[in-house]
Amino acid sequence: MLTLYQFQKLNERMNAWGFPILQIGGGFKLIEGIDFAKAFQAGEISFEKNGIHLEYQGNLYNGYMFMQEYPVSRYNTFPKFHLTKCDTIQGFIQRGLFKDKYVWSNSAVNDVIDMADNKLYENRKLDFCKNCKRQLFDGINTTEDFFDSLDKTTINKDVWVDIYGYTKDWPNISRAYRQLREHTCESCGIKVNPIDRRYLHTHHINGDKTNNSEENLECLCILCHAHKDSLHEENFNKNRLKKQIAQFIEKYREQLINNLYIMEE
Repeated sequence: MLTLYQFQKLNERMNAWGFPILQIGGGFKLIEGIDFAKAFQAGEISFEKNGIHLEYQGNLYNGYMFMQEYPVSRYNTFPKFHLTKCDTIQGFIQRGLFKDKYVWSNSAVNDVIDMADNKLYENRKLDFCKNCKRQLFDGINTTEDFFDSLDKTTINKDVWVDIYGYTKDWPNISRAYRQLREHTCESCGIKVNPIDRRYLHTHHINGDKTNNSEENLECLCILCHAHKDSLHEENFNKNRLKKQIAQFIEKYREQLINNLYIMEE
């Protein structure tokens, strides 16, 4: 792991260009996977020639963009991340594609989904785009390098959340809780194969995503989770999630029918 002092020159250049070090009153904020299109359309993204800015709760953050859904198996590699409007990004902008394909993040690692089969690759370190590297930021080669360059001296050690409000250790907590419930939906009773864990979610009952106590958690299949309430129905109304729901129904059709019959009896 590279140490912070190795990026003093980087930080000076970022400040000189008006590209602020990540810092917020209550502490450092880890932000992962924010929908680039929605943030851009809401005016929260400033896409300048010297970098990418995210405005969140009245503060500016520095981060990068990358394709979260990517043809991993086709190219046998993971997507590159971008810090500036390089030739690659310019091409996507001209073709009107960048809004649909990219997400914004400032994390050391990210989840990537293979477009071919929806396989999930968790916590992947990404390499820096060569076109961006020619224009900007000496010393940066990976998302871990970029993350290490951020000023984290004001980290709030009690609550470290992403932009959706989940705590830093949420992936581990969610995985452990689903195992505790033996990968069984607590609503419909369907048992999901552990290899299909993307179809099984951990739901916060009271809506507070920082309350990870067992009594506030519920193990739900993706279908039950999507129909939990009107807010969840809206959140799950995305092409990728709708595709996953359809795949889940097709794969577990017989169990779903049997469970529905039992419940009706």
